[in-house]
Amino acid sequence: MIDNYEITPVIGISKCINFAKCRYNGDGDNNEFINRLNSFVEYVPFCPEVEIGMSTPRKPIRLVEVGNKIHLIQPATQIDLTDNMLEYTDLLMIKLKDVDGFILKTRSPSCGIKEVKIYQSDKKGATSKKGKGMVGGKITETYNHLAIEDDGRLRNFKIREHFLTKLYVMAKFKKVKLSESIDDLQEFHSCNSLLMMAYNQLRLKELNKIINQSDSISFYDLVIVYEKYLAKIFRIAPRYTSNIAVLLKCVDYFQKNISSEELNFIYNLIEEYKNHKVPFSAPLNVIKGYVIRFHIEYLMNQSFFDPFPKELMDVNDSGKGIK
Repeated sequence: MIDNYEITPVIGISKCINFAKCRYNGDGDNNEFINRLNSFVEYVPFCPEVEIGMSTPRKPIRLVEVGNKIHLIQPATQIDLTDNMLEYTDLLMIKLKDVDGFILKTRSPSCGIKEVKIYQSDKKGATSKKGKGMVGGKITETYNHLAIEDDGRLRNFKIREHFLTKLYVMAKFKKVKLSESIDDLQEFHSCNSLLMMAYNQLRLKELNKIINQSDSISFYDLVIVYEKYLAKIFRIAPRYTSNIAVLLKCVDYFQKNISSEELNFIYNLIEEYKNHKVPFSAPLNVIKGYVIRFHIEYLMNQSFFDPFPKELMDVNDSGKGIK
């Protein structure tokens, strides 16, 4: 198994998040989660507005729908920045081709990935609908197989956990692709099988069929198909019922070696997780303790127990869901 600590994911990030005071009002952010990630990832910061030549501070810009086309307008000056931003975005996609994920500025007309206001005109008081920023939309379209989130949503523990899990899975898979080794791909598949089962059991069955074709097709063709289905597995966070099913599968490996009192304790803890009384980490870590105690090699190699470095696990969030 490739250890998480041997992986340094590369993250494309909006520069105004912790890296520079380049927002329209000359301000920037200080996000604790981004600071905590510093020791574990490599950042590639970018600011579309500054990089197309806009000053800081500057008059606000907004997305405006004209006919069937979205324009990027600076209402105070009536400057249309659409072509400049589109040209910049195409170049940025090339620059960011080797990243493993993105953290983008919430609701930004350039970097936002959802909840971005798209106005019906550039006049004050114009009605609006919700959509994606000009650069953020292109990123989600081009890199839809990667972990992509905005800094606002990452305040939520469940969203943060899913983001980190997908980030590290895809970074490890990239390392496997570069190895051009069928053995490495098979090991990756084996070590992530329980994690993938928790996310999407049906998709895992499809990946099992794909990996079984390794003797009949080239490595290059195999990883193309494999990556497509891998991305589908990690598209959305797992349901708690799926997590429970995998926990119970793990218990099957050692239940005959423990007392009925110990087994009941585990089942009760899983039930408390089911009823949202304890976080997922409670039954997970107890079961992991038994896996280590009985040295169950298959389970010890499973990323299900440590999908990303444990130092990044922090249940402090907006107060929503530690499930």
